[in-house]
Amino acid sequence: MQLRALRYFSQVAKSSSLRDAADKLFVAPGAVTRQIDILEHHYGAPLIERTPRGIKLTREGEFLAQAVDATLRELDAVKARISSTKSVVSGTVRICAAESLIAAFIAPVICTFRQRYPAVSFDIDIGSAPHVAEQLISGNADVALAFYMPVSAELQVTHYCALQHKVLMAAHHPLAKKSLLTLSDLARHPLAIPPANYAVRQLLESAARRENLHFDLCYIASSLEVQKALARQGLALLILPQLNVNDTTGHEDFVAVPLADPLMGTVKVDLCLPRQRTLSMATRIFHQMLAEQIDRQNGSFQY
Repeated sequence: MQLRALRYFSQVAKSSSLRDAADKLFVAPGAVTRQIDILEHHYGAPLIERTPRGIKLTREGEFLAQAVDATLRELDAVKARISSTKSVVSGTVRICAAESLIAAFIAPVICTFRQRYPAVSFDIDIGSAPHVAEQLISGNADVALAFYMPVSAELQVTHYCALQHKVLMAAHHPLAKKSLLTLSDLARHPLAIPPANYAVRQLLESAARRENLHFDLCYIASSLEVQKALARQGLALLILPQLNVNDTTGHEDFVAVPLADPLMGTVKVDLCLPRQRTLSMATRIFHQMLAEQIDRQNGSFQY
């Protein structure tokens, strides 16, 4: 059995149709079908079902998909270790992070990293802290950066820092000329905020109960770009953490005003690795560079 068949099947398991899988693999649909036929003949069982809504895995297909994903991860790790013995840092670093930390931490480190190690590619996923933790624990991510990561025996927080929350708004917003904002100020205006599984939303709701305030959560959106688009039009206020050192905000078309509140004023950022998993040379180097970036923000402490 060829490794190609396993890689094709892995992509099929993540796709809605054979054509979708073929597009992501940059091959013809017929090539994907042939590899699936090879696997079904080898295992003596159908692996996929065709439905009016696309394809889905059979029970046997689900068993194989789990095994294939684990196998491919191990093979990629072996490839990276072999490359490292030749003094060539290569492979893929899989990152899962909070979207609002990409511009501040992930992108600058990738820029420096790629200049030194151009053979390394990156797979970047975004989401809330529970999603980030799940991806790291399940083996779908190698390194994670998020706010208030859940406690788990399967992951380790290696570095953390505290960032200051600021309220971003359009220059013409009524609050744009203030030097400091309180929660009472925010309660008078619509907010663009992520869903309930995000840390900033949970912090805001806790603060609302504590201060007996009602916030106008007019716009609920998991996408940071959607939130920014609404704030840019002056329709809403947006709460985002900002760097404490060399803060250029990364949002030059907004006014950023500090939020004065003991609970909402600062937010903890956690850098995490999986426990008891062999990491590639590329991942170890990237993690170290990311740790140095965090060290520059309001101090860093190691567990």
